[in-house]
Amino acid sequence: MDGLKSYGVPDDVDPDGWTLRVAGTVDRPLRIDPADLASYPLETAADDFACIEGWVANGLSWRGVRVARLLEGADPTDASEYALVRAMDGEYACSFPLDRLRESILAVELDGETLPVEHGGPARLVPLDTDRDCWESIKWVSEIRIGETPFTEDDTAKDLALSRIEG
Repeated sequence: MDGLKSYGVPDDVDPDGWTLRVAGTVDRPLRIDPADLASYPLETAADDFACIEGWVANGLSWRGVRVARLLEGADPTDASEYALVRAMDGEYACSFPLDRLRESILAVELDGETLPVEHGGPARLVPLDTDRDCWESIKWVSEIRIGETPFTEDDTAKDLALSRIEG
């Protein structure tokens, strides 16, 4: 199916109980369940996925919802400039400038099949810009928290990802 490596699925990850919260500095906080997510139009993005560990998965085809569409429903305030995307396990999170996050997709399929839990299903953030780092592709996305300032203290993704190869 793909060339992505997978790590163990954390115990806190329950794909059957998945929901996505969009909260923070928004006028309309959202709670999106799988049926809600299925109502959004899907887009396809094909690209290689390179990891800091030195491996590359060539020619992956991600299919999902453009994050901008999700954020439209939540209506971030005019002062909102950042977002923290948190994984279902509660530990892994990555901060993004809001404009950059809008261009990412929340993938629900990989190479024409439902995204397997070991690769981040039911929903994985896939940044599409050329400056992306592998740790920014958040598996098991459960929350997008919008804010006016960067979420630097809560941004754990880079440190956790690097600890896998240094440890």
